[in-house]
Amino acid sequence: MLPRKVIIRFAVFVVFFYSLLMIPWPGLERGYAGIFRAGGDALFSRFWFWPSGNVRFLDLHSERLFEELDAATPGQLPKGVKLPEAEGVKDTLMVLMNSAKPDNFGLLRTGSRYLAYEPLAAVLALSLATPIGWRRIWVVVWGLFWVHIFIAVRVSLILAGEFFNPAKKYALALASPFWLKSLGQAEEVFSDNPTATLVVAMFIWLVAVVGLFGWSAWRSSSETSRPNAQGR
Repeated sequence: MLPRKVIIRFAVFVVFFYSLLMIPWPGLERGYAGIFRAGGDALFSRFWFWPSGNVRFLDLHSERLFEELDAATPGQLPKGVKLPEAEGVKDTLMVLMNSAKPDNFGLLRTGSRYLAYEPLAAVLALSLATPIGWRRIWVVVWGLFWVHIFIAVRVSLILAGEFFNPAKKYALALASPFWLKSLGQAEEVFSDNPTATLVVAMFIWLVAVVGLFGWSAWRSSSETSRPNAQGR
């Protein structure tokens, strides 16, 4: 059982680091949202196992949004088309396309903050506050690796719910009502639920910490048994 002082200090540092990462968000949004969109373009230029599926991530705040959307989509946009607008935390426009059905595409708005930056900040705050000295750098590294896997899963669930919906003309495959409902429920839990951000961040942090101590214990046992093995 950890001493109370250690637990309290850990909790205080978690709040401190999380606040330190979240308070400057208005100044970080443009830069981080750009990184989020660049990563989305790279990861979802082909939607997993469906080579005909393609997603582009555009800046909802861009003054050239019409030109960028026109260039991203296979057909020519009508001049009077009404473009989605940035709203609240939504700063990114996802353009869903199916090369097998080039006449249709889908538009979804999302936000880089709640979808990606908040879980990233939570994992970093937990990792930096972990009272294990210099070894916390490995917790940070593993935490960053797994939180980006989680972000990719979040985005994938949102896109899958659209790409496999029979009601969408650009659908890549037609999911049964059961699987479509399951996708919707998974999206609600992992992508749309703010509580999932904190719960998954805690889980990622625990996996990183347990993995670090497990690795250290394995190395110690290996080094201890090596001389004995040579002595035989």
